[in-house]
Amino acid sequence: MCGICGFLGVGAGFNEEMLHRMNARIVRRGPDGAGHYFDSRVGLAMRRLAIIDLGGGQQPIFNEDKSACVVFNGEIYNYREVRRQLQAKGHRFSTDSDTEVIVHLYDEYGADLPRYLEGMFAFALWDLRRQTLLLARDRLGIKPLYIARLPQGVLFGSEMKSLLETGLVPNDIDLQAVDEYLTYTNIPCPRTIYRAITQLEPGTTLTVQTDGTATATQYWSVPEVSEESRSEAEWILACETNLRAAVESHLVSDVPVGAFLSGGVDSGLLVALMADILGRPVETFTVGFQGAGSAFIDERTYARALVERYGLSHHEIDTTPNFEEIVWDIVEAFDQPFADDSVIPSYYVSKAASQHVKVAMTGLGGDELFGGYRRHLGLQLGEYYARIPSLLRRGLIEPLIRQLPDSRNSSDTIDHLKRFIRSAGQPAELRYQDSMATLAWEQRRKLFTPDVTSAIDSRMTSNIITSAFGSNADGSVLERALRTDLRTYLLDDILTLTDRLSMWHSLELRVPFLDHRFVELAGRIPANLKIRGSIQKYLLKKIAERWLPRDMIYHKKQGFEAPMGRWLRGPLLPFFDSIVNASTLANIGLFNTEEILRLRNEHIAGRQKNNKVLFSVLMFCLWHQRANHPTPVTA
Repeated sequence: MCGICGFLGVGAGFNEEMLHRMNARIVRRGPDGAGHYFDSRVGLAMRRLAIIDLGGGQQPIFNEDKSACVVFNGEIYNYREVRRQLQAKGHRFSTDSDTEVIVHLYDEYGADLPRYLEGMFAFALWDLRRQTLLLARDRLGIKPLYIARLPQGVLFGSEMKSLLETGLVPNDIDLQAVDEYLTYTNIPCPRTIYRAITQLEPGTTLTVQTDGTATATQYWSVPEVSEESRSEAEWILACETNLRAAVESHLVSDVPVGAFLSGGVDSGLLVALMADILGRPVETFTVGFQGAGSAFIDERTYARALVERYGLSHHEIDTTPNFEEIVWDIVEAFDQPFADDSVIPSYYVSKAASQHVKVAMTGLGGDELFGGYRRHLGLQLGEYYARIPSLLRRGLIEPLIRQLPDSRNSSDTIDHLKRFIRSAGQPAELRYQDSMATLAWEQRRKLFTPDVTSAIDSRMTSNIITSAFGSNADGSVLERALRTDLRTYLLDDILTLTDRLSMWHSLELRVPFLDHRFVELAGRIPANLKIRGSIQKYLLKKIAERWLPRDMIYHKKQGFEAPMGRWLRGPLLPFFDSIVNASTLANIGLFNTEEILRLRNEHIAGRQKNNKVLFSVLMFCLWHQRANHPTPVTA
């Protein structure tokens, strides 16, 4: 695990000193060492977090005849098997690292080599003979890779800060990205906040020539829905067997591997399987928050039950959340606006784990594969709701729900009911889009100045979700939603959040649920085994019954998020006002100051719940200040 950066230059300004500056910006991704390769027009660099082959895994790594070298971020879980196969073909290895299999696979298979890798990765490989640069990203996008294609060359890096450090990248803001950010609280791949920087998409390679031309090739995509007919018992066996194999493969390491442990079924099942495979206590981490009130999720009670059952070496960390204390770390870690408020608990649990281990497992991906979010159940219910006679729906049910109070005391249930009836009767892709969007276009357009509004294509923002949802029209509504989640929400929110915050603390997170073979298997499981009645993640919970206490499996799901609405009416309000004010908004030049302040006042008075949009504006203003006031371009 590490961070990588570099360039292939076709003009002036590309030199070794710039390469070192780029690499210095990502030291938190790899504090254990650094390495680089430079030869006139090409530079490759990396920061190392030593996990495999502690003494001999330094990068860059070359093949036997020094005709190819690579820098690599991630872990290859099948590297030992691949190494044996390559040795049988006559390849000679000089290290015991997983990185080295990449250059030897390249000798055998060229740019097709990622097909043979199982793991999470982003790498850059320089072919000295062909004078080509090969960039690649893993199948699900667990590891990031950013690219700037400029007239004078191509820059790449695990984080945008490396690219921006060069001074060669224009800092013009992409206004379409701003609209997408206010819609989803993140900026969907491949776009970034900067017009000149993009993300390499998951499951994709990019081959760059010395003249700057580049060819992208997709080597994997989220599988099409293809349900298989098996009995429930057969699916339980197949699913547990494959998940166990994924967990076992993810344990490959020359340093101890711990795990995040919440009160949920996903992390609990992973920890139970780890304990069974290892035959010794697993080091686990749960964070509890003092002084946060009942609104802040605390699942320590459920975690303690598992500690007793498996004799875990458990760390229960009590902390008092202080947003103002950590916010600048968060802004610096992301390099662009990001407004999922679960960054706050995620920051603390990553920090706590990093003080004990270098590697931790996490249960991310279970919700996206098995239907764990409330919106998944809502889509299912929407199919049934549509069968109720229209006269009853529109004449009785919907008017009653609209009359429910919308105030500071409104429960999330009421908010979701109102959203549910608002989108009822629409096609499934529009209902799903509505469930994902924080604000509709009619609300968002009021946030912008007239010039910005005219420069944004709101249809393009909506199409991110609707086109992904509609690309698999043959699947059930639930399966289409899950596939869309893998391509959008999981990638743009969850994986982005966990990579940035774990690597900010020099911690590697591994996600066994996203082993691509397990993802492919999950895509074949019938929808009625994922949600049955009101039971979400039904099949996964049936597997867990053999491993976890029943009350841990079937208690009400709780999100890993902060009580931002309450904070913005209380302890966080002075800080918000110091950042989001008329002067700041005028300086940014994108937003309608009157509308932003109106939303603030309505929220404080309890007449509206505007915490999501207010937190999004706050994080945008903080990023803008830290990014040295980048330029909005409306032309």
